[in-house]
Amino acid sequence: MNDRITQLRENLFAAKPLICHERARYFTETMMETEGEHIALRRAKGFCNVMDKMTVFVQEGELIVGNIACAPKASPVYPEYSVDWIVKEMNGDPYHFYERPGDKFYYTEEAKQELLNTIGYWQGKSLYETFRKILPDDCNAAWEAGAIDDTWVSSGGLGNTVVDFELVLKSGLNGVIEKARERLSRIDLSQPDQYKKYCFLQAVILANEGVIRFSNRFADLCWQKIFNEKDPQRREELASLAAICRHVPAYPARTFWEALQSVWFILMIQHLETNGHSVSLGRFDQYLWPYYENDLKQGSITREKALEMIEAFFIKCNEINKVKSWPDTSFFLGYQMFINLAVGGQTADGKDAVNALSYLCVEACGDIKLFTPSVSIKCFEGTPDAFLDAALQALQQHKGGMPAFYNDKAFMRTLKNMGIADEDLHNWVPDGCIEASIGGKWDFAAKGSWLNVCKVLEIALNNGIDPASGKRIFTGFGDLETFKDMEEINAAFKKTLAECIRLQVVTEHINDYLHCEKDLNAFRSSLVTDCIERGLDLIEGGAVYTADGGPTAGSITAGDSLAALEYALFTEKIITPAQFKHALQTNFGDRTTQPAGEEIRQILLNKAPKFGNDDERADKWCFEVEDFIGRTYRYDCKCSRFGKGPVPGCFSYSQSPVTGNIAFGTFVGATPNGRMAGAPVNNGISPNNGTEKNGPTAVLNSVAKLPGIWFQKGAILNMRLTGNTLLTPQKRAKVIALVKAFFAQYGQHVQFNVVDTGIYKEAQERPEDFKDLMVRVSGYSALFTPLSRAVQDDVIARTEMEI
Repeated sequence: MNDRITQLRENLFAAKPLICHERARYFTETMMETEGEHIALRRAKGFCNVMDKMTVFVQEGELIVGNIACAPKASPVYPEYSVDWIVKEMNGDPYHFYERPGDKFYYTEEAKQELLNTIGYWQGKSLYETFRKILPDDCNAAWEAGAIDDTWVSSGGLGNTVVDFELVLKSGLNGVIEKARERLSRIDLSQPDQYKKYCFLQAVILANEGVIRFSNRFADLCWQKIFNEKDPQRREELASLAAICRHVPAYPARTFWEALQSVWFILMIQHLETNGHSVSLGRFDQYLWPYYENDLKQGSITREKALEMIEAFFIKCNEINKVKSWPDTSFFLGYQMFINLAVGGQTADGKDAVNALSYLCVEACGDIKLFTPSVSIKCFEGTPDAFLDAALQALQQHKGGMPAFYNDKAFMRTLKNMGIADEDLHNWVPDGCIEASIGGKWDFAAKGSWLNVCKVLEIALNNGIDPASGKRIFTGFGDLETFKDMEEINAAFKKTLAECIRLQVVTEHINDYLHCEKDLNAFRSSLVTDCIERGLDLIEGGAVYTADGGPTAGSITAGDSLAALEYALFTEKIITPAQFKHALQTNFGDRTTQPAGEEIRQILLNKAPKFGNDDERADKWCFEVEDFIGRTYRYDCKCSRFGKGPVPGCFSYSQSPVTGNIAFGTFVGATPNGRMAGAPVNNGISPNNGTEKNGPTAVLNSVAKLPGIWFQKGAILNMRLTGNTLLTPQKRAKVIALVKAFFAQYGQHVQFNVVDTGIYKEAQERPEDFKDLMVRVSGYSALFTPLSRAVQDDVIARTEMEI
C-alpha cells in the first residue's frame, strides 16, 4: 500500500459504526406525503428525497467518492421493514446497541430522538410486524421453535442481487431512462393490468433521474472543496472527480477512473434504496478490463495508479454498513455486507478469462487485508497455475480466507440442470456468500426462510414435539424409543423435513406477497433484464431467472447423527433406544446410568463414524440428507414468481449458513453425534468441528460425494491450514493440486484460514494488539476481534491441517 491507501485504511479503522437517522427521516417524510399512490412511485419518490437531502461528503485523499450515511461506517435506518427492535435496543432489550456481544453500534442523542420521532409512523405497519401477524400459526410455531426463521428478508429488504454493471458503463443511466420512456410509450391503460406497469416505469425514470442528481451533488462538492485546497495535486484530483461525477453514471464511462466511479455509485446507491444485503459486483475484472486496457494503450494510466484506485475502491466498500436487530445480527456477525467480487473464470468460447486486472484485484485483496469485497476466484481447467499461485500468495497476506475458490465446472453443471441458457452459463458469478447468479439477469440469488436441519431431526426423534417447549410442531411419525430400525428413523425424519419445507414455502410466499405490496424498488430493477420490458419489479417477476431458497444449517450434523444412531443402536448395539433418548434429554449429564451419560457421549464422539474422513458409514447419511432436501426443493416447491416469466421458478438448496450455525445451535438440544445442547451445528457442508481425523484429502473426498447438483445457492467448505502452509512455491503447488483434484470431482467451493490457533487465542486475550486480524467466518471474512466470543470459538474449534 502507498501512503494514500495506508491513510485511507487507517481512517477506516478509526471510524466508529454509527446509527444515522437521515434516511429514515427523509424517506418517511415522503411516505407520509404520498399515501394512496402506487407503492413503486412512493418508494421512488422517497428514495429521491433521501438522495436530494442527505449529507454528502468527500474525505481527504479519496479517489472514489460517495456515501450512504452521514459518516463512514455509519448505518442508515430502514423503518419501513421493522421498527420495534429499535426502541427495544435503545432501552437495552436484549442489549443496548453499544453493548452487544458483536457488531456494536453507537448513536448521538440527536439521532436517537430523530429516530424515535420518525419510527412512530411505522409502528404496526412495517413489513415485519405485518408479516408475523398474518403468518399462519403452524409457520409461526416452527419459527418460534427454531426450525425455520425468515427474519432476514422480512425485517430487512431483499438482496443477493447482481445488476448489469456493464449496461451502465456502456449506456449510462440516461440510456436506462430512454429505454423506460420508450416502454412507457407503449403502455395502453385501456388494457387490463397495465396501470401498475405504468407506475413502475414512471418510478424507474424518477429513480434514475434522482441518482444522476445525487452524483451531481458530489460533483458540486468536489468543486467547492477546490477553493480551500492548498495542495496542487489534490486540487487537480478534485477537479477530475468533479468532472467524473458530472459525467457518470449518467453517461457511458470513457476511462478506467470513470468506470470505477460509476460502478461504485451503482453499488452504493442500491444499498441506499433498500435494506437488502449481498449486493454484489459480478465479474469485476471482465467489464472493467476494456477501460483499463484502453487507458494503458493511451498511456493515461499506469499499473501502480490502477492498483491504487482499486484499493481505494475496496476501502470504500468497507464503509457501507447496516444495523439489524440483534436476533437477526446473530445470524450475520461481522459488520458484513457480503459484497462479492468475481475474477477469473472463462470466456463464452471456453478460453481463459484471466487478465491483468484479475491480478490487480488479487493483489489489492492481499494488500489492504479487509473483509469486503469478498474476492472470489472462478476456476476452470484452463485457469493458469500462475494466477492460482498469486491468489494463494494474497491469501497468505490476507490471513482471513480471501480469495476463496469456486469451480466453474460444478456451478455450470448445476445451473444447466436448472434450465439456465447455455450462453449464460460461463457468466455465472458468486453473489453474497457463495450463491450462484447470472449478473444482470437473476433476481435474488438467495431468498427464503432458514432451515435448521438439526432442529427438525430433534423434533422427528420426539414424535413431532419440540423437547424445549413441549409443544407439538409437526405430525408425529414415531419416537426414538419405538423406532425398530434405521429405515423407520429415516422415514420419520424425511416426512418431518417435508412438513417443515412446506412451511418454509408458505412463509416465503406470504413474505413475497408483502414485499409486492410494500417494497418495490425501481432503480435496481431497472438494471436487470427484463424488468423494464415486462414493466415489473424483481419481486413481481421482472427478471430472466429466479429461484428461491434460504440458508440451511446443520445438515452434516444431522447426517453424523443418523450415522451415530445406526452405529450405536443397530450395528454395534452398544446402548438401547431408551438409554440413547435419556442421554440426549439429560445432555449426557446423568452419572447414575450404566453407561453414564458422558461415557455414552464419548462413544458417540470417538467411535461412531463422522463425515469428513472418507468413511462411507457417515458419508452415505450426509448424502441422504442433502439429496432429500435438494430434490424436494427442486421438484416439489415453486417460488412466488413461478409462471410469471422468470425461470426455473423453483426453490433451490443453500448451504451457506453465515453464522446461523451458531445461532440455530442454541435452539437444538443434545444430538446423537455427541454434540452438547446449545453448541453450534456444522457450518455449510464443512465437517463438524474437530471430527476430521484423516487429513484434507479425506475431507475433500467426503465432500465430493455430496449431491452438489442441487446446490445452486452454494455449499460452503471451510478448511483451516497451518500458518506456514502457503509460504513457499512448493507448498502452494500442493494446495493448487489439492484444489484441482477436488474440483475435478465437481466440488463447488473451498476457502482457507491460514492463521495458527495460538494467534487467535492471543487475539482473544489482547484484542487491542490484533485490530486488523482477519478470519474467514463462513462465506465471508471479518475482523476477528469484534466478533462475538461464540463465533471466535467456533472458528478456533475447526481442525487445523497441514498439507
